[in-house]
Amino acid sequence: MSGDRQKLIPLPGIRPVEAMLNRAPHRIRRIQHAPELTGARGKLVSEAQEKGIQIERASKRTLDEQTEEKHQGIIAWVTPSGYVELEQLIMTDEPLIVAFDQVTDPRNLGAILRSAEAFGATGALLPKHRSAHLGPTVARTSAGASEIIPVAMETNLAQSIKAAQKAGVQCVGADMDGVHPDEIDWTRPTMLVMGAEGQGLRRLTRERCDQKVRIPISGATASLNVSVAAGIILYAASEARRRASASD
Repeated sequence: MSGDRQKLIPLPGIRPVEAMLNRAPHRIRRIQHAPELTGARGKLVSEAQEKGIQIERASKRTLDEQTEEKHQGIIAWVTPSGYVELEQLIMTDEPLIVAFDQVTDPRNLGAILRSAEAFGATGALLPKHRSAHLGPTVARTSAGASEIIPVAMETNLAQSIKAAQKAGVQCVGADMDGVHPDEIDWTRPTMLVMGAEGQGLRRLTRERCDQKVRIPISGATASLNVSVAAGIILYAASEARRRASASD
């Protein structure tokens, strides 16, 4: 395999390939597909050919060998998105950043990034250690969102929160002792901090946050999966911003 191909990562599945083809086709180096070109897969291959992307026909066995994720008969080989600087996230117009405090499951990370992109978040922040990182599993679970939304990686989350606050960004931590989402002014530049699966935010992270937000739960379940919780809070933030924009 050539050196160029070694640097590429597989992006499996119809939705992730579609997202990449629509948003960043220049990063797709080639597409492998199953022999049958019908439905959505056939449409994607046709669009890729029109954009001049290299197309390769492959057996199901070959595709299975390329990734452990469900590929639905199509894999795009893309250049890694790479990480951006935290300053880029902070200086974005009206930032809504999702930060992760020791979220180690790549599928949870992918699901949260998918919700983040869907609800208008402008970026994400990952700790360098004890955290899931970008890769094929995250790309697949996020339906390609992880390859679209800007992601920064920093060594010290607490210091990153402090830097964001210094730049005028409020940091809101998801915590059982927080306030209702409606009590947060989501129209302000915001960093939403989501804690580890089952453990929540670490003490220092919690203390660093300006405010804490909780999701009211009426059932017997004590808590929600972190990806579900993030989706609910991000929707609340998105709606608050939409209403504010509509009233201007």
